[in-house]
Amino acid sequence: MFKRYSLHHCSRIGAIAVMLLALGGCGSDSDDPAAPLPGVSDPTPTPAPAPLPPASDKTLRIGVLPDTQGSASGVAEHPMRAALDKLAQEGATIVLMAGDLTENGTAAEYAQWRAIASRYTDRMVLLPIMGNHDNKGIDQDYFDTVSELIPADAKHMPGSKFKNYALVRENVLFINISYDWLPFAYEFVEKQIREHRGQVEHIILMTHNSLVGNRYGMLREKILEGYLSEPSDAAFRDVYDKFRALFAENDVIYIAGHEHMYSRSQIRDATQRPFTQIVAGSAAYKGYENRYGENEQVQNTLMVKVAGDVSGSIDTNVSLFTVQGAAIDYQAFYAPHTVYANTDGPKELAAPAWRLFDRFTRTATRCDKIVYPASLPAGIQSNNVYDASYRTSACASPAGQKARILDGRNDVFNRYDTRTRTMAVEPGVTYASTNRELESLMYRYMFVRDESWRRNLNNSQRARVINEGTASEAVEIRETTIDLSKLVSLSWKAKTGETLSDVLVISGINGQTGMYTDPYGRLKDITAETGLAGSYGDGSELGKAPVTLPAGTTRDWELKPGQTGHAYVLEFTLPSDAAGERVALARWDGKAWRALTDAGCISKQPYHPDYLSKSLPADVGGACASVTLVGLDAARRVFWARLHEDGQFAVIATSSATP
Repeated sequence: MFKRYSLHHCSRIGAIAVMLLALGGCGSDSDDPAAPLPGVSDPTPTPAPAPLPPASDKTLRIGVLPDTQGSASGVAEHPMRAALDKLAQEGATIVLMAGDLTENGTAAEYAQWRAIASRYTDRMVLLPIMGNHDNKGIDQDYFDTVSELIPADAKHMPGSKFKNYALVRENVLFINISYDWLPFAYEFVEKQIREHRGQVEHIILMTHNSLVGNRYGMLREKILEGYLSEPSDAAFRDVYDKFRALFAENDVIYIAGHEHMYSRSQIRDATQRPFTQIVAGSAAYKGYENRYGENEQVQNTLMVKVAGDVSGSIDTNVSLFTVQGAAIDYQAFYAPHTVYANTDGPKELAAPAWRLFDRFTRTATRCDKIVYPASLPAGIQSNNVYDASYRTSACASPAGQKARILDGRNDVFNRYDTRTRTMAVEPGVTYASTNRELESLMYRYMFVRDESWRRNLNNSQRARVINEGTASEAVEIRETTIDLSKLVSLSWKAKTGETLSDVLVISGINGQTGMYTDPYGRLKDITAETGLAGSYGDGSELGKAPVTLPAGTTRDWELKPGQTGHAYVLEFTLPSDAAGERVALARWDGKAWRALTDAGCISKQPYHPDYLSKSLPADVGGACASVTLVGLDAARRVFWARLHEDGQFAVIATSSATP
């Protein structure tokens, strides 16, 4: 199953997958020269989308600052300063502040918060919203604090000025919705998207609570545990499906705070169209544990980082979007520390050790694929989507350039544990009147019921009624072990004066490093420790097996350049007017285009699956054996290359290559 994203996201392709999960990807013209591997057929090809826009010289850097509530300190001054300093250093000119600015919403705490924020307003536009802790105070104190920060051209939701508002900067639409207002904001959000969709290339919606969360999340809180008497619970039930469809249709990036842990995932609507959700972590004096984990019925989790209070240190998180035209480069950083109150002093945050741990790059014209971990149990039904291969269909740029990932498997992935939690109904109070009904609703909305023909990869008994018929009857969400998926994206940028082809951006392959953590973020050994009972994924009570990782796997939170255990093969079609002997497949190194290998080291053999490992074609040897393996299949007019990193790739003239 494949899905293409085009400029302004006016058209999407691909049949609807099974109720579980959808793979995103890309199609091509009917005369696609990229032939499949032996025995593998490509899905139905599709036309290319609208032309790419011209490259823009304007760059917009957008920071994200999660909760800064300070427990007994009111405002977490040391993490807030460290985070804003980092964003200023990175050149952010807009900062989204995801709520829980304060602990109790008092005038004194808002004064604390504003005293810090005011030091940055000469360099940044700060865009705050209210969180659940800010709601403890009075609106007027919040208004007095933030009204001068929100730009005059912002469009406010009627009746909730400064709480819910939208504005456009460059080619980005920002929609900011305060805590517990999203259930009532559908018409406002939809109106802003419809009015601006034709003028912007990116939409970022920020609110305080996640839509689908590891610890909280409106799906569980308002639909599964919803109260008949709570207006926001009733309202959310009416708009949940509509929001998912609206966000998927418009490729919205959804940002939240609240959970005091970091996660990134793909949320799917009823027809399996995805959008990105980022839960931004914490800049407070606490870190929470992972409770429920992935809601596999509607979610693929791509990154989780937890630093609970009991783990020995907590994290301060910041995120950064760098927007240039149709392209977004996203980076998430953490700085570990042991500061739990303002009176502790800054300690490690006086000179934070910021580390990059999550990243993706995408453009509006791209092809996406969800890739499952190689821990998939042998012999289970694949349900269309349980696919650990990086292999994609050909992805066509608007100018007709084509590329695809030809080979590779997701052998390097992260793993995490969750906690056991229980829930129970209150007849006449909650929407569900019995615990059996509550369990059924969990399998309708959150989880996949394990069946012989549709395995739940996360646990054989994901939710179950316990102590049935007794006073302690409840629905148990069982502790389990979850392996992360990856979102592999092939995005296109228009060709430059230095390239003969459009520029291909590959993202999502080497963003995980073999980390394994317990629910509180404490490290475990994925190569030696077995996962929790029932997590194997084949319906049994076995736990996930230890993993043999490829050589070079770092098992480090920090993402580092270089060969880190990942291997895949890229196939890149030559431009129609390019002569094979006078061109090279090149990678952008941040300063210049560099050919992947010398012309004398390029194999003339077609690609063979044996080449994914250390095997070499017969015409490659000697000094060429130690460089990137590249082949030119002249009969099909395609380059192929064995790679180990994400990056930007293009065909260049050999005279343009930088040695």
